[in-house]
Amino acid sequence: MNKRIPLFSVYMPKAVDRAILRTLHSGYIAEGEKVKELSRAISQYIGNPYVVPVSSCTMALTIAYQCAGIGRGDEVISTPLTCIATNIPLLQLGATIVWADCEPNTGMIDPKKLSLLISKKTKAIVVLHKDGDLARMNEILAIAKRHKLKIIEDAAHVFGAKYRGKMIGTLSDFACFSFQAIKHITTGDGGALVCKTKADYLKACKLKWFGIDKEAAHKNKNIWMDDIELAGYKGNMNDISATVGLAQMPFAKKIIEKYHSNGIFYDTLLGIKRDERNYPVFWTYTLLVEKRDKVMKALERAGIASAIVHPRNDRYTVFKKFKRSLPGVDYYSARELSLPCGWWVKKEDIKQYAR
Repeated sequence: MNKRIPLFSVYMPKAVDRAILRTLHSGYIAEGEKVKELSRAISQYIGNPYVVPVSSCTMALTIAYQCAGIGRGDEVISTPLTCIATNIPLLQLGATIVWADCEPNTGMIDPKKLSLLISKKTKAIVVLHKDGDLARMNEILAIAKRHKLKIIEDAAHVFGAKYRGKMIGTLSDFACFSFQAIKHITTGDGGALVCKTKADYLKACKLKWFGIDKEAAHKNKNIWMDDIELAGYKGNMNDISATVGLAQMPFAKKIIEKYHSNGIFYDTLLGIKRDERNYPVFWTYTLLVEKRDKVMKALERAGIASAIVHPRNDRYTVFKKFKRSLPGVDYYSARELSLPCGWWVKKEDIKQYAR
């Protein structure tokens, strides 16, 4: 094989060229009409009106955690098998992270082990949909409802995915999407928080910009003369990023279908069966392999990129005080390997290197 197949590749339609120039020379490049347009486009796509575009998925998670009422001393159940962006904001809010063990075959939270982790201090459960596949949401939501806990979905890898026919972003209290450079849809860098209730949406609108909701009614023409009751962030998206996202949205369905189609093709070749009621979007195609280093070297020689995209968080010193026994995580993390699965990958390539 002469060509190299990367693990990630940025999709950038030609339509973005003129659109960016128009925005750059419009005289307004901060958060403005383009951000509003992108918010409406995402709302329409996933079927939820409560969309808050932000500067990153990390910011979306941070705001979701605050809207969920997470603060110092609260316990939050989360997974170590994720980007550190999922868990660092919990540290910064002073929460105690309780690591959930994972299903050894999926790397995602095992609902059967959740109830044992819940205490009087538990405030929320953070659910990662790993690498474009989907966690067992029905079971997790049922547990959360029984214990009156908030659910925050880290949906960085699953924009456009469906769980049993329902779009991700319509299931739980909060869903956090990433539009960072190498995601299905990109704004260069950016993200979106999607809320279940209008009250959380309105609070999130304030938290993403210094505690001020610019779209709300204001007593004074100069909004800085109004009172600020909530300490917020500088976490808004700008019109430049939103313009990139808007240029991509007409292609979203096509791009996501390609990821899905390639992932299902891998499944067919490898004899893997999934829940047919779901629509995963395979940000990468992640599988478990023995002798991983040997396999990675063989793939490299063949010109195929592979990686352990997100090493387990509990290996880092910053999380050392939360260490606990996690046999499922031990098994999965020692074997997981991600392969290219996106719009740039052809089925002929998959046939060649999935043997």
